[in-house]
Amino acid sequence: MTDALSTARRHRLLILACMLAILVPVAFLAFPSTARAAQATPTCNPTATNGCVNGILQDSGKQPIAGVTVTLSGKESATTTTDASGKWAFSVTADGSYTVTIDKSVASSHGLPGNTETVSIDKSDFSKQRAVVRFDKANASPAASSKASGSSSSKAKSGSSSSTSSSTSASASGSSSNFGQRFWQQLYSGLIFGLMLALMSVGMNLVYGTTGLSSFSHGEQVTLGGLMAYVGTQMLHWPLIVSGIFAIAIGALTGLIQNEVIWAPLRRKHVGPLQQMIVTIGLSMVLQYLFQFFFGGSTKGIVTSVERGFQIGPITTDRATLISAAIAIVVIATVTYFLYHTRFGRATRAVSDNAALAAASGINVEHVVRIVWILSCALAALSGVLMGIYLNGIAWNTGAVLLLLMFSAVTLGGLGTAPGALVGALIIGVVADMSSLIIPNDMRYASALAILIIVLLFRPQGIFGKAQRVG
Repeated sequence: MTDALSTARRHRLLILACMLAILVPVAFLAFPSTARAAQATPTCNPTATNGCVNGILQDSGKQPIAGVTVTLSGKESATTTTDASGKWAFSVTADGSYTVTIDKSVASSHGLPGNTETVSIDKSDFSKQRAVVRFDKANASPAASSKASGSSSSKAKSGSSSSTSSSTSASASGSSSNFGQRFWQQLYSGLIFGLMLALMSVGMNLVYGTTGLSSFSHGEQVTLGGLMAYVGTQMLHWPLIVSGIFAIAIGALTGLIQNEVIWAPLRRKHVGPLQQMIVTIGLSMVLQYLFQFFFGGSTKGIVTSVERGFQIGPITTDRATLISAAIAIVVIATVTYFLYHTRFGRATRAVSDNAALAAASGINVEHVVRIVWILSCALAALSGVLMGIYLNGIAWNTGAVLLLLMFSAVTLGGLGTAPGALVGALIIGVVADMSSLIIPNDMRYASALAILIIVLLFRPQGIFGKAQRVG
């Protein structure tokens, strides 16, 4: 009896310590407006609903110019002032051509080639639209470009009909080349997005396999990871790697707390998976509004630097995207090895196949489930960090937006199977991004869900799931 009371006391102390570890960083956010007000100019991170026009104002000697008024005009207009490092940024919600202007006297006094630059934002993929303006580099003006185009047009008109035919052929060839480039670019983006989605879905599938619970609050674990990385990099000014580790640790702690405070007591009371699923819906709503209360409704950038892109054949990418994809691949491979080549992994699969039989054979089912919850939430937090870097920001409802895609991935691959989550997520990611080649970008997720429905009509258990007799 004394040993049982001692064990219960240790569990309560452990839960209290974990809750304190969560509440301490949240205390920094009690007055979030104060921390954000310290920024001279807001940073901008493109999302699905906004693009960015930003830059750093420097003189001819590459020194920042602070306190200069920068004006944006076009479909939307705004004015801001460069900060101490010369940075400025605008967030736009309409696509089109925008003109950025600084005072002529500032340009001439600092040896800049001009005081006006024009950029374009394409709404077809706002999440990647970041127009960077440089006043310290001489660029061809739009007027000159227009004149050159007009001159070429005049020459073409005065030429023979064979010139016109040649021009038409060249245009068709250019259009075909552009479609081919878009095809490979969208395929690449779909694979990257599928890897991020797989990292989120593997943990969800592990929880379902061991407990039978479909967690609707798993998306909020993804959001939590991204927001904790934002706290680390932008509020506590930690390096990105340290902030990522901090976010993963917080995610793992929340997994332990959830299991000990909510799910373990419900399992002991023999509450069914359906009732537990309803609890996850309520938990999801509570967490979403807590995130919105502490962080606001705007998108938070984990990193604010503009990554320089480069070409790999027809594909444009950047170093951060490749590193994020590599991390996702390594982590997924490690989890797979853990499940199939370690003693605890075999115990996890045994619990997933038949929890009662596993318990009868000497496996501590509760211990396995506890570790699975910790691992699941840690993976979700990591995916939130990587997704925040890939999407250039994390919002209070990012996880909720991705939740249906996670469910689609695990259902398509096969509920309760880790390899199924990977394959299903890759299919969903590729289909979602590739479909934007032929349908509006806003409908790309609907095409992925349509693929899910079609597959389940012919194979209800999913790709890797096992057919089970009902009744």
